[in-house]
Amino acid sequence: MFPTTYTLSQEYPHSEFLQIKIVFQNTNPKKQESEVQLPAWRPGRYQLGNFSKNIRSFSALDISNKPLTYKKLGKHSWLIDTMGCTTFIVSYEVYTSIVDGGSTYVDEEVWYLNFINCMMYQPERIEEPCQVQLKIPNKWTIASSLVHNENVLSTSSFYELVDSPVLAAKEIAHLGYTVNKVSFHLWFHGDIEIGNQKQLIQDFHKLTEEQLTTMGAFETSDYHFLFQVLEGKAYHGVEHLSSTCIVLGPAKEFNSVALYDNLLGISSHELFHYWNIIRIRPQEMFPYNFKEENYFPTGFVAEGVTTYYGDLFLVRSGVRSLDWYLQELNKLFKRHFENYGRHYYSVADSSMDLWVDGYEPGTPNRKVSIYVKGAIIALMLDLEIILNTRAERNLDDVMRILWSDFYKKGKGYSQANYLEVVEQVTTLKLDRYEQAYINGTTPLEQRLGYLLNSFGFQLAKAQNISLLAHYFGLGATIEAKELKVIATAPGSPAHKALRIGDSIISINQSTAMEIDAITLESSDEIEITFWRKGKLRCLHLPFDRSSTYYGRYEVTKSITINDEQLMNRKKWLKQ
Repeated sequence: MFPTTYTLSQEYPHSEFLQIKIVFQNTNPKKQESEVQLPAWRPGRYQLGNFSKNIRSFSALDISNKPLTYKKLGKHSWLIDTMGCTTFIVSYEVYTSIVDGGSTYVDEEVWYLNFINCMMYQPERIEEPCQVQLKIPNKWTIASSLVHNENVLSTSSFYELVDSPVLAAKEIAHLGYTVNKVSFHLWFHGDIEIGNQKQLIQDFHKLTEEQLTTMGAFETSDYHFLFQVLEGKAYHGVEHLSSTCIVLGPAKEFNSVALYDNLLGISSHELFHYWNIIRIRPQEMFPYNFKEENYFPTGFVAEGVTTYYGDLFLVRSGVRSLDWYLQELNKLFKRHFENYGRHYYSVADSSMDLWVDGYEPGTPNRKVSIYVKGAIIALMLDLEIILNTRAERNLDDVMRILWSDFYKKGKGYSQANYLEVVEQVTTLKLDRYEQAYINGTTPLEQRLGYLLNSFGFQLAKAQNISLLAHYFGLGATIEAKELKVIATAPGSPAHKALRIGDSIISINQSTAMEIDAITLESSDEIEITFWRKGKLRCLHLPFDRSSTYYGRYEVTKSITINDEQLMNRKKWLKQ
């Protein structure tokens, strides 16, 4: 049986459309019909992709270019009449207009290909080899983990193909380094000049070495970071089998401290995905089912643990300081504690419901983030393990056992498996942890404060710097010189009187643009004038200075630290 062959081309180099021609081998020529389909979603984004909305000009032919009849079965599958055909050809065009970590985009300067969202396949041949020919100029550079000879790429299976993106362009900057005999490649496309290349390589070498030392295994001989640096603001990364696609911006700020921090942080996060989710995977995704949703409750492991480790590796490796790490923790805490969804929905249920409402804000205060709360409860579990074992073991041991006892044995893990492994490395009993923090909505701050104190840190409550948020529970943003209501804290004065979408034009007769400078008077209420459904309205909200909303918790270093706290801290942070 020959491999499935794909040919990708552009009719016009400037066009947004990519032409794809696929030669399929018919597994059973005596069978009346053959099914082809697009994946329904892409790994790393736990929601349906609706990729077929970008497909036009679908056609099916036999080997002599005679049209074959077909019908569409659903949003991403087609049934073709292939009776008597040993080979059949499918052609279509893909509309490409967006550049993000998981998209496909082509123009006259760059081809950015995530095959998962544009390549059709035969379900019964998903584990068989594929070959892809790119009709691009011969002088273009191809950056990919796939084996390629000139402009032809080869894969062992469709799984490998769709987990191995390609960045091809006229101009791509390349840097490289080696850790433990593994070659790491940094590919950059964008209108940038890389400033301190020596520092960049040094930092990536350190964070990579820390991760490889922690996990103790790396199965591939090379790994590729594919960076696209855009003109506008951007921050998105997607993990893959032996590479990652990362989109950052704006390009003019590429050498700034803030964007460099983003570069390091997202790269560390995506690299750790090499182990966690790409290989150490929930049982519901072992293997991936591209036909439909893959509901799973353990997003707090797949993404939460990875989010936790992404920043942790930077401080452990010495790439970033302890003070920097505390600032990142405080950003994480802010995102969690200002989200009232933490009172309503567990992190396990929120993981399942990614497939329901995706990554959009959705219904206010409905759920928590598997990335944010997942990272905090991973932090708490790591500290619990260190305390329980007197600084002999930590969460690293759990991840290594998941690698050896699950991935290496060809199986995925369940929520129960994950907690059983934790109990295996400690004497902890995790029934309460699971009930309170994974399946429940028990507040984190009390236990989190106790744990951090055992490592020489203090957790204290901090008020929101916006007085309107702090006293009135009003979440808003400035739009068109008006204050647009985007959230209200449950039970707050704002919640009882305002509606999301209201446009506030004045408070105490001061305009929205002056609100930050408002000095709240010693009255018992404030006057708010706003638009709702095209009507100008006015109301008065009570001003109770004892009320506090949208507060958060911040961690700081303790003034003094004893020997036991220092021992614990070194096990956690290596400093």
